[in-house]
Amino acid sequence: MASINGDWFHSRSSSNWDELLTVRTLVLESQKPEYIGFGWSGGRQGNKKMHRFAATAGIQPSTMQTKIRAMIRYGFIRDGNACPLVWTRMGSLWNDLYTVGNIAVSKQVYELTLTISLAIYAFNNTKAQYSLNPAKGKMPLKFLLNILDSNNSISLKEFAVLVDGNTKRVGNNNSYWRIDLINSGLFQEANSRLYYTQKYKQFVNEIKSFTPNPLLTDNDWQAIRDNPLIDASPFKSSIKEIFETIVQQQNVEEQITDEIYTAPLVNAVSEQEELQTPEVDILSTDTRFSQSTRRVRVATWSIRIKKKYNYLCAVPNCDVNGQIFVEAAHIKPDNATEDTIPHRTHILNGLCLCRHCHIAFDKGYFSLTDGHKIIASIKFNEIPEQSIKSVILSSVNQKIKNRIDSRLPLVEFIQFHRANRFRG
Repeated sequence: MASINGDWFHSRSSSNWDELLTVRTLVLESQKPEYIGFGWSGGRQGNKKMHRFAATAGIQPSTMQTKIRAMIRYGFIRDGNACPLVWTRMGSLWNDLYTVGNIAVSKQVYELTLTISLAIYAFNNTKAQYSLNPAKGKMPLKFLLNILDSNNSISLKEFAVLVDGNTKRVGNNNSYWRIDLINSGLFQEANSRLYYTQKYKQFVNEIKSFTPNPLLTDNDWQAIRDNPLIDASPFKSSIKEIFETIVQQQNVEEQITDEIYTAPLVNAVSEQEELQTPEVDILSTDTRFSQSTRRVRVATWSIRIKKKYNYLCAVPNCDVNGQIFVEAAHIKPDNATEDTIPHRTHILNGLCLCRHCHIAFDKGYFSLTDGHKIIASIKFNEIPEQSIKSVILSSVNQKIKNRIDSRLPLVEFIQFHRANRFRG
């Protein structure tokens, strides 16, 4: 059975980037109707459907199964034996960033996901020989980090003995472990040694001294591995800090950083903030946000506003709805000077609007009365007929749609919009 000295257990698989790209192809294919419910992990003999599925990625069924199982263990794919293959929260972040073309940040998420997997991974003396519940075994990454020399290194020879010295299985595992540690960005190889790179210092210090909570179940640890920002995660603070650091370090203009390239990271943090922060009118004064970046606070506010309107555009005659089609619009603009009532993340300083209505509202083509009814600008006469114009003009003198809690925007914010944005 696996041991922390000389017999490190490892499934025969690789954490290489190309392996993940192969599985990404399979994830997309698995969403087709013909594969829904298909058991990708079943018997291969004579299974034509399995051969077709594997052929999508240009591989054989046995290789396909190995790669998928590896990416489940590495924390990119949720555990399960049937299609569709589903990304974990970390896998989804990687895929979203890769899809929008931010390869640099997607690589950082890839490395972080591997690090989290290695941190949680544990050996044990069960038939499976490993567990995602670190309370049920010995944690190899913690052990390794605590035996490094004064230069934070270990020789490749010592590492090979540590991993494979007493192995009773066929083949050695030290090459797999070495690849995983290097791919995670935690270690680099030089002069026949492995050196800790000083990456994720706070997170690594937590790993070195970590004692798992025995009350957390296997399902709890599965959820933590899938999304390390959840409240049960012992690493949530350091992971959140890593996310925010990545966002802040992006060397592109802020608007693009917020809206395109790193939005998945901001959203991941803000979704957890929204769940964990009690509902108060003025979120900007809540001390729970004191360590959050401004963009995370605003994103958290945005999520909450859209939920309050049940993802419906608030303009009466606009029929746009759905989480990906609506936005949270500030009534008193975010960049306006703070007054007696802090407004930037005030829960009653927002409207849920579709993209077109949002632009029209910000440009002052319509506003609200103190009674929360739509009023339109005479400037509409200057633009050609189009659907957005007819939607807003037909909504004049009608009250905006109700929030699910029946609360309405504060009149003070509406009056600011009429005085400073509305084009009369």
